[in-house]
Amino acid sequence: MNATRKKLQCNPAIKFCASMNITLVCLILLFILTLWGTIDQVYNGLYLAQQRFFNSFVFIFGGFIPFPGAQLVLWVFFINLVCVAIVRLVYKWSHIGLIVTHFGLLLFFVAAFVTLHGVEESHLTLMEGEAANVSSAYHDWEVALGKGAEGGKDVVAYDARGLRSGDQLAFPEYGLTATAGQYYPSAEAYGAGKPSPEPETGIINASGIQTLKAVALEKEPEKNIPGGLFTVRGAGPLEVSVLLYGGETEPAKITSGGKTYFMQLRRKRFPTPFILRLKDFTVEWYPNTEIARSYKSLVEITPAGGGSREVLISMNKPLRYKNFTVYQSSYSVDRFGRESSTLAVVKNAGRLLPYFASFITFGGLALHFLLMAFRTKRE
Repeated sequence: MNATRKKLQCNPAIKFCASMNITLVCLILLFILTLWGTIDQVYNGLYLAQQRFFNSFVFIFGGFIPFPGAQLVLWVFFINLVCVAIVRLVYKWSHIGLIVTHFGLLLFFVAAFVTLHGVEESHLTLMEGEAANVSSAYHDWEVALGKGAEGGKDVVAYDARGLRSGDQLAFPEYGLTATAGQYYPSAEAYGAGKPSPEPETGIINASGIQTLKAVALEKEPEKNIPGGLFTVRGAGPLEVSVLLYGGETEPAKITSGGKTYFMQLRRKRFPTPFILRLKDFTVEWYPNTEIARSYKSLVEITPAGGGSREVLISMNKPLRYKNFTVYQSSYSVDRFGRESSTLAVVKNAGRLLPYFASFITFGGLALHFLLMAFRTKRE
C-alpha cells in the first residue's frame, strides 16, 4: 500500500492536481458563480440561472467569452481533493481528525452528484376523493405511444429532452417507429381549429394544429410548451406525419394493421410505489383577506404491498415514504368552487448522503480540535 502510494505521489499529473493553488482557484470561482447566479436569477428566473451557472460545464457571456460553469469547477475541485488525499494527507493516528474531515468533504461531492443526476421532481394534482399512483414532471416532456382507451394502457414513452431532428424512436411492441422532423423545446401552435384525423389531409393532429413556430424559452420552465413533427412508419405501407404539441389535451390517433394507437407529447410521468388518495383539503385564510394563511391535505397512502394509513400533509410537514417525499405545494379552485390540491413528489435515492457527509465532517473537525487541545495541554 505504501509503495503504491509513493508511486502515485511521484506522478507529475497527480502532484499538479494536488496543488493548493487549484483549491484556491476553485473556491474563488465557486464564490463568483454563486454571487453571479444569485443576481442573474432576479432578471432571468431561477431555472435559467441554474441551467447557465450551476448545471453547465462552460457557458458564454458577453457573446464570445467562455466561463467555467459550476459542474466543471466542482469536478476539478473533486479531483483536487482526491489527489490531496493521495499526496498531502498524513495517514497517522495523530491526524485522524483531518483524515475524517477530508473524506467527509469528498462524500459531499458524491451526494451532490447523486442528487443532480438521481432526483426526480414531479407533482400530483388531486381533487377530493381522487386517487393516483402516477405523478407528472414540472418541465420535462416525453413522447408517448399507447393503445387502449385513449392510449391510457400499455404506454411506451421516450424522454423528449435533447430530442433532435433525425432521432428515431422505436416502438417494437407495436411494430412502429417515429422519426423526429422538427422539434422545438418551446413553441407556439397555429391551426384551423378542427382535428385532422386522416392521413390524406397531410398531417395527423388531434386538435387541428397545422404549423408550429419556435419561440424563446421562458424564465419559468413550466411555461415552455414543446412541439414537434414526427414521421410514423409501421408494417406495410404505413407512413404518416403526426404533429404533436404539449398544449393539447387529446392524443393523436394512428391506425395501423386494423388497430388504433394514440400518440401524445406530454409531461413526463413517474409511477410511484403507492396510491395516494385525497380525502380532505382545507385552507385557512388571513382575517378579512383572500390570502391563504395555510393549507393542508388529508391523504390516504396505500403502498403496493397492501395496507394503508392516513397522513396530514401541510406546508411544513411532508409525507415521507422510503425514497419519496411528498410536500404540500399549492392548490386551486375551479369555476364551480371545487378545490384541488397540488402535491410535490420528490424521489431522491441519496437523500441521506448529505446528512452522513455533514455528520462525518463535523465529527472529523471535532476530533481534530479535541486532539489539538489535548496536545496543547500536554505541552
